[in-house]
Amino acid sequence: MFQRFLRRYTTNTMSRYENWTREQLLERIAALESSTNVPSKRSIDGKPRKEQRPFDMSKYSQRHIALKVAYLGWNYMGFAAQGNEEAVPTVEGRLFQALQNCRLIVDPDQCQFSRCGRTDKGVSGLGQVVSLRVRSNLPQKTEEIPYVETINRLLPDDIRILAWAPVSDTFNSRFDCRSRTYKYFFPRGKLDLDLMRQGASYFIGEHDFRNFCKLDPSKNITNYKRTVLSLDIRPVAPPALGASDSTGFFEVELKGTAFLWHQVRCIMSILFLVGQKLERPEIIQDLLNVSKIESRPDYPMASELPLLLYDCEFDGLDWKYAGNGDAVSTGTPVRIYQHWQDLWAEHMTRTLLCQTFMASMRGYPVESGSNTLASYLETHQDNPPSVVLGGGKEVRSSRYKKLLDRPRCDSDQVKKEKYRAKKKQKTITDTTSTPSSSTTTTTTAPTPNNDNPVDEKQ
Repeated sequence: MFQRFLRRYTTNTMSRYENWTREQLLERIAALESSTNVPSKRSIDGKPRKEQRPFDMSKYSQRHIALKVAYLGWNYMGFAAQGNEEAVPTVEGRLFQALQNCRLIVDPDQCQFSRCGRTDKGVSGLGQVVSLRVRSNLPQKTEEIPYVETINRLLPDDIRILAWAPVSDTFNSRFDCRSRTYKYFFPRGKLDLDLMRQGASYFIGEHDFRNFCKLDPSKNITNYKRTVLSLDIRPVAPPALGASDSTGFFEVELKGTAFLWHQVRCIMSILFLVGQKLERPEIIQDLLNVSKIESRPDYPMASELPLLLYDCEFDGLDWKYAGNGDAVSTGTPVRIYQHWQDLWAEHMTRTLLCQTFMASMRGYPVESGSNTLASYLETHQDNPPSVVLGGGKEVRSSRYKKLLDRPRCDSDQVKKEKYRAKKKQKTITDTTSTPSSSTTTTTTAPTPNNDNPVDEKQ
């Protein structure tokens, strides 16, 4: 009986719309959609829903604090927010959402926000520092808001606040940073570490790094000199069980006062070429000599995956690792450590699965005779040669071309001239496209001069 009723109802309903115009149908659809999107005035349990009142920050005290942020950057399009978190997810965007949800800030644009470094897509951070004005319990209450615990409850699993510190109203995370330290992890493979260390020694000190970065003419940078305080290459993990020595992992630890855009990844790319004996260590001295090589040879950057913003150094910050500074009673550091340990166990399990697959194949026969895969991998030379880019990435080519024999990118001066010409042409186009009946004055904003040696995106 229900089926007969449903068929009769459907037939009658459809017949009502047969003679409707397209506009009438669209109006009907819009009306139905608007009626279904009206929020219910009752909660799930049937009780009347209370309307949320706008949060009034002026009723609360505020203070300027710094936050130490740790994050795995693999799932994000960089650290700095870009305005559309749905299409371009960022670490900073997730942080802003958490801060707003717990009513520590109202608007990210009105909280004196500053960041120490702009890490790029896929790059992770352990010592990233941001500063901002947030809601405070003081002086109305004796205990401050537990900032670390409050924010972490609302962050995704791959982002955590490690500590907070009170700072002065004039503190700026970017300009008050004394030094930044990056780490880059890589498997040994067939790299000659002694040659890499020799090449790394040429980076120490103040140099012009324009051939070790990505040039951006819109920033109008005129000073490409940066100071590298230290650069070390050391082992961090032994070879995988049942695998060759080439699976052991090493790290490059690079400390400097500030860095240019993609400077660390460009440095790693050249060190990999030196370690593969595709370039001699002295190529680094040549590239640092801008009077000899005015523009960067065309070479790919190293992978972003192994790069970590390890530490940002400041003077006089009193880091508090729990809400009220009492880390022992709250156990906050323990919980954060256990959180990272859980993620480590998950990813280590995946690593061990791959490692087991590799170990099981070492006895496989290859080519003719009794030659095994293990002995083949120890003696085989890459043919065609591959260029290591880190993070499991390689570029294969039929024949390696030396850096100094490659085409050169545009020099800094040429890039700036092209940028100014393009900007001028756009201004002319915008002016001529304006209707003659109206008078419009088009002014071009001066190009900023970013000579201050502060950190750029890596």
